[in-house]
Amino acid sequence: MPELPEVETVLRTLEHQIQGRKILDVDVRYPKMIENDVEQFKQ
Repeated sequence: MPELPEVETVLRTLEHQIQGRKILDVDVRYPKMIENDVEQFKQ
């Protein structure tokens, strides 16, 4: 798992590029990381 400061750095880098956009698809590479069913998560 990444540390919080690393996550904050990624957030600040991406937030202006992705703000207001819609996620159309998700690629789940590690299904065990998702608490719910993967297909349910994608919805």
